[in-house]
Amino acid sequence: MLGVTKEEILFMVNKNNVLQNKITKESIFTALMILMEENNFKEISISEIAKKAGVSRMAFYRNYNVVEDIITSYINEFFEEYSKQILSFEIHDNYESVRLFFAYFRNHDQFINNLINSDLTNLLLEKGVEYFHSLSQETVCEKLYSPIKERYIIEFKAGGLFKVLIEWVKSGMKENDEDMSELVCDIIND
Repeated sequence: MLGVTKEEILFMVNKNNVLQNKITKESIFTALMILMEENNFKEISISEIAKKAGVSRMAFYRNYNVVEDIITSYINEFFEEYSKQILSFEIHDNYESVRLFFAYFRNHDQFINNLINSDLTNLLLEKGVEYFHSLSQETVCEKLYSPIKERYIIEFKAGGLFKVLIEWVKSGMKENDEDMSELVCDIIND
C-alpha cells in the first residue's frame, strides 16, 4: 500500500477488531435475551448462546467467563450511559434525574422482564447501588452528611428505587415516566 505507514495499518486493524468485538458482544447479548424468553436461565448453555449468536464458543470466552457476565456487562454499559446523561445536566434536579431513570428503563423493559423471570434482579440491584455510590462521589454538591450516613442513605434510596422499578415493570409500566418521577420524588421528600 503506497503512502500508508505501518502504524496506520495497525490502527485500522485494531479499529476493525474493536468493531468486530462489539458486534460479537451485541450478538451474544441478543441471543441470550431470546433464549431467556424461551428457557429457564439456569438451563441455558454457552453452546446454545454461541450457536444462537452465530459465533464460536471461543468468541464467547474471549469476552466472558460465565453467562452471568453477559448480563453484568450490559448493566455496566447501561449505567455508564445513564450516568453520562445525568452528569451532563447543568442543574442536578432530582425530578429530572428520576424521570430519566424511568424513561431509560422503559426502553429496556424486555431486559428487565427477563431478569425478573429468571430471578436475576439482584444483579441489577448490586450494580445500581454501585452506580449510585460512584455517582455521589462524582457529583459536586454540598455534603450534608457524614460519609457513614451518606453511605446508608444511598443504600436506602437505591434499594427503594430498585423495588419501585421492579414493581412498575411487573405491573406493565402503566404509569408514565413523569408520574413515576413525581411519585418517587414525593416519597423521597416525605
